[in-house]
Amino acid sequence: MEKFIFADGQDICLFSDGAVERFPSKFVENYKNGIQNSEHSKEWKYGGEGARFRGDIAAAQTVESRIDGVYLTSDEYAAVYAFSVNAVSGIYKRSFSDEKTPETHVINSVEYSFSGGCLDSANGRLATSLKRNAVNSDIAVFDLKNGSYVTVTGGDTQDTDPFYSPENANLIYFSSRGAGRDMNGEFVAFSPAAICAIDLSAMEVREVKANEKFSYFKPVPHGGKLYAIKAPAQEKRTNPFISFILIPYRILQAVANLLAVFIHAFTGKSVTSGGNNPAKGREYDSRKLYVRGNLINVEREAKKSKGKRHKDYGWVPLSWQLVEVDGDRILASGVADFDIAADGTIIFTDGKRIYSLKDGKKSKLCDAEMCLNLAFRHSAEKKDDLFSF
Repeated sequence: MEKFIFADGQDICLFSDGAVERFPSKFVENYKNGIQNSEHSKEWKYGGEGARFRGDIAAAQTVESRIDGVYLTSDEYAAVYAFSVNAVSGIYKRSFSDEKTPETHVINSVEYSFSGGCLDSANGRLATSLKRNAVNSDIAVFDLKNGSYVTVTGGDTQDTDPFYSPENANLIYFSSRGAGRDMNGEFVAFSPAAICAIDLSAMEVREVKANEKFSYFKPVPHGGKLYAIKAPAQEKRTNPFISFILIPYRILQAVANLLAVFIHAFTGKSVTSGGNNPAKGREYDSRKLYVRGNLINVEREAKKSKGKRHKDYGWVPLSWQLVEVDGDRILASGVADFDIAADGTIIFTDGKRIYSLKDGKKSKLCDAEMCLNLAFRHSAEKKDDLFSF
């Protein structure tokens, strides 16, 4: 099987010959070290009884980081990845062969964030989603040799998951959904995501597949067919009666959490110290996560995995299905991301595990904690015309 790359939480992972190697982002590591050093240098201001008496207590800075895209280059021992850490997003190239080799900078930004997409490794072109605000994102193509880029879509839409046609780098498939707004121009909701294609030589966009009841994410062309993740435009909502009767419990829970924060801040002790930690050993993250712009209740979905019927179910809803777009033939359920090798082997993840699918046979390749991105190496036969001036 071809080697592939995937993101697992904050790690860049390389799968080869049945083994997984993990590599951290050096940029993210340096960022975290900088935060820790900064806090350490200020400890003298907030230590001792005098500081406690004055109320000079510094809140610890939190660092939220994730890998938002992974891509194999033409170099067997290197990859490109997109990341976010607090307010910074960027794209870097990383070597697998030597930990001492510095990462190569492509772009950093506090205005935009980058995620997903496809790397045409033969021509050094990365097509990715460039998010410019909380609602809108465009498709951007980067020339990795010099870091320049061109945005090729725009408007009041959320354009994501660009993928090159293997026959022609001038043809990119992507998902697009319009932003619905009220009379005051405030965002209300997205339309279902449709599959579109853009011809970079003519800068023309056409709609390939749309359905008012379903969204289609990450269109991948292979062997004359088009594959994608098909998800309901609206997931089933929680029973409003149950939500209503749980209001008093949630208020008490919020008060208890607030008290725990104050106790820890002023005494340095946890309200659960000395007893068993109920969170210890929990297999799943209880947070709600955005996956392809959709909010997923990880804890709720993970509980479903305990059922006898779906022992290998991760935390992505089973309604998220990998399909052949023409005819909507279902190949797998509970899919967060997927890719297709040159020989037709499909790999996909449910967030918790990575599987292969070949000739109708499904096999587990490895486990993961929080996998949302994976990719084989790709290349297009024809080079795009974007940077030919």
